[in-house]
Amino acid sequence: MNTTEPITDALQTKCASCGGIMQYSPADGNLKCLYCSHVGELDLTPVRIAENDFFYWKDRANENNEEQTEEVSEIKCRQCGATTTLPPNVSGAKCAFCNTPLIMQEVHIKRFWQPEYLLPFKITEKESSTNFKKWLNKKWYLPNKLKKGSVHTDNFKGVYLPFWTYDSHTNTDYRGERGEDRQQSYTNNKGEKVERTVTDWYPARGNVTIFFDDIIIPAAQSLPPNIMNQLTNWDMMNCVAYRKEFLAGFITEIYQRDFRESFNYAKKKMDDIIRENVRSDIGGDHQRIHSIQTRYDDLKFKHLLLPVWISSFKYNNKVYQFVVNGRTGQVVGQYPKSKAKIAMTIIAIAAIIMILYLMVK
Repeated sequence: MNTTEPITDALQTKCASCGGIMQYSPADGNLKCLYCSHVGELDLTPVRIAENDFFYWKDRANENNEEQTEEVSEIKCRQCGATTTLPPNVSGAKCAFCNTPLIMQEVHIKRFWQPEYLLPFKITEKESSTNFKKWLNKKWYLPNKLKKGSVHTDNFKGVYLPFWTYDSHTNTDYRGERGEDRQQSYTNNKGEKVERTVTDWYPARGNVTIFFDDIIIPAAQSLPPNIMNQLTNWDMMNCVAYRKEFLAGFITEIYQRDFRESFNYAKKKMDDIIRENVRSDIGGDHQRIHSIQTRYDDLKFKHLLLPVWISSFKYNNKVYQFVVNGRTGQVVGQYPKSKAKIAMTIIAIAAIIMILYLMVK
């Protein structure tokens, strides 16, 4: 992020020393003035998490509750659909996700559920750029043209993405069948003795209880699912209480799915794990599940912001987007693949299979 020009598309705070613009510095872990380098202390002490009761707020979320919600200036990108916040007195800005100029006349005030916690940026823009180059150069299928030359990326944009997390004690009753294999011998029509595997099925029923903690669900759809689903390495134990000062110098995306809609995605994640545990509880060599009834007790949720650096590069007139985890430096994204290298791999595998076949023939 350019530190010689004022930030025009992110939250700004005023320096108490010179009146200039201050932004959060991942390297220092504090607010730092872009002009006089004055440092403003921020409390980075991990906070004790307090979850919200899902069923209590489910029917009250639409109420004008000023304690849990806040009014923000939001603007939606016409190109990619991302919804982000804007600070006061901004005359122009671009979308952090697709770099499309935003239409400032479309800014409007809306009330949203206020983020309760966040993980502050820890990885700097420079570190993100370095991590990206290392990540890209390790891709064997990357075209040689890119390996030999430098990749020119767009400016890295620091963005806080919105997420919901869910906790729940689940209690599941199930009915199904347990399959147990046994060997059976018989004589075929040629008089030869043959063995085959036969599965015997037995009724099974039971109960499985699981406690789920911090099932993380993206609350926006601005990034492709194959990127969002790989952003999993979050040190949640280091969350701090939400304060707008942490957002200074960065862009904040607003959730597009509220906690009620997003629970359907959390439920899918839970259900997949529940089914695995049911199969394990049934036991045997094979399992059939006929019915599952799950009760979600003590269902809790919270809203938090997680940091990423977003950028992209162009190759052969196609844009490849990637993100860097603002806490760990993990790189997730898209990159071009050489058709020639893929073809060479397929030929090599086919050759190995042929050699092995001839050896055992």
